[in-house]
Amino acid sequence: LLRLILDHNIADYVTAKNNVVLSYKDMSHTNSYGLIRGLQFASFVVQYYGLVVDLLLLGLTRASEIAGPPQMPNEFITYWDTKVETRHPIRLYSRYIDKVHILFRFTHEEARDLIQRFLTEHPDPNNENMVGYNNKKCWPRDARMRLMKHD
Repeated sequence: LLRLILDHNIADYVTAKNNVVLSYKDMSHTNSYGLIRGLQFASFVVQYYGLVVDLLLLGLTRASEIAGPPQMPNEFITYWDTKVETRHPIRLYSRYIDKVHILFRFTHEEARDLIQRFLTEHPDPNNENMVGYNNKKCWPRDARMRLMKHD
């Protein structure tokens, strides 16, 4: 992927700098997985691959709607208008390094269809998923969270 935006020689250099043998006193370690922290371009590589993950998860259209036009980008968690916000089920997207948070908002029909599709693939006629559901006993009985068929 780096070769798409960088010169081939620079992309090879960036990746080769991370595939090295690290030695300290009598110990040595061959780094063949991940990035070495402290290299000048490590943050660029992490941000670039984060952008690729964002585009793969959101899709190009929703990503551009969330970001806004290049001349006037949207603030965080704001949209240009409500029509753009309600056009897609993904209402909020946030990623911090390797943790992704996505907030979905479905209509009643979409939620029912999603539940029905899940139950056809994973049938549960006797509600066995609810049996043995871990529930905190420190809460009063009427305030405990219950796993319902809708969940």
